[in-house]
Amino acid sequence: MTAKRVLAAVGLVFVAVLAVIVGQRMSTDAMAVVIGVIFGVAASIPTSLLIVGVTRRVQERGMMEERRRYRERAQPPVIVVSPSGGNASPWFSPFQSPALPPSLHGEPTRSFRVVGDDEVVPGAEPWHSQL
Repeated sequence: MTAKRVLAAVGLVFVAVLAVIVGQRMSTDAMAVVIGVIFGVAASIPTSLLIVGVTRRVQERGMMEERRRYRERAQPPVIVVSPSGGNASPWFSPFQSPALPPSLHGEPTRSFRVVGDDEVVPGAEPWHSQL
């Protein structure tokens, strides 16, 4: 026998002896209350395990669905290669200040057409930049 089995057997004998001694000294009404509490707790264990299992399954499905949606909307990385030589763009200047708005640097202003409208809104932010 291993030490774990011996320790488990000694613990089981101790609990049984303690239960017999307490059972002999308790009144009938007190014993009924204790037995009712024990059976009530024992009856709630399967229900609690069922609730925990269902909750975990729902959470795992939600996480799997979220991962699938993330993979679907994930886009490949955008790699911007800057030109190493002179000015590749007529609007690019290596000395321009980033604090100034683009229109002061001579960059063209963008205009956007709202779907369903006939009006063109010059310089308006597109809807995806406001997210």
